[in-house]
Amino acid sequence: MGNNEFQLLQLTIGGVSTSAWSSAGFEVMELPSGESVCQLGSVQLLFDPTYRRGIAGAAVNGMSGTIDSLEFGEITNSTSSGINAYPPSVHPNGVTRIDHLVVTTADCDRTTLALEASGIHSRNVRTFGDDGAKMRQTFFWLGDVILELVGPDQSEANGQAIFWGLALISENLQATADYLGERCTPVKPAVQQGRKITTIKTREIGITTSLAVMSPHTKTD
Repeated sequence: MGNNEFQLLQLTIGGVSTSAWSSAGFEVMELPSGESVCQLGSVQLLFDPTYRRGIAGAAVNGMSGTIDSLEFGEITNSTSSGINAYPPSVHPNGVTRIDHLVVTTADCDRTTLALEASGIHSRNVRTFGDDGAKMRQTFFWLGDVILELVGPDQSEANGQAIFWGLALISENLQATADYLGERCTPVKPAVQQGRKITTIKTREIGITTSLAVMSPHTKTD
């Protein structure tokens, strides 16, 4: 478990129709301010149509500003009072929380150094793939959420780091897949030993953020 000093609190989601999230079994709520949110464990998704698409930014305790092109900001006044207004719950699709936030980069060394300069430090590094196209995964803790940094093991020029997508957790993954039906891929073994995964077909249902759902961590994780 990570250090709560850098707990991920909120993700701003752009370019969305909240009805698309609802159709995939996520409970979307409206705050008194009129803003639409979705609570995933300790993290609130704030839907903001003024952003074009995907994950536009993150709010993390102890972090602010632009970190290697990744936008980290504070909770806005209009949502700060509502961020804990709704307790974590099981969504109709069975999802309970975020397992990890995926960031892609063309330069793993550069982005890792920028994140570590902000105070969070890598906990594990993994490489995979052929020598000619080897990839690297670097893992950081943002409280109870993992930040997974993915990119080529050998840095490439002229590429920014971006918030790419989310891996979520369901306590009963097969039930989640049954609920989603044709809106997700068949359940299959995940890279992590003992876990399984399905990918939500976000493009087909109008969600601009890549989403996967996984079974819970095993005791050996």
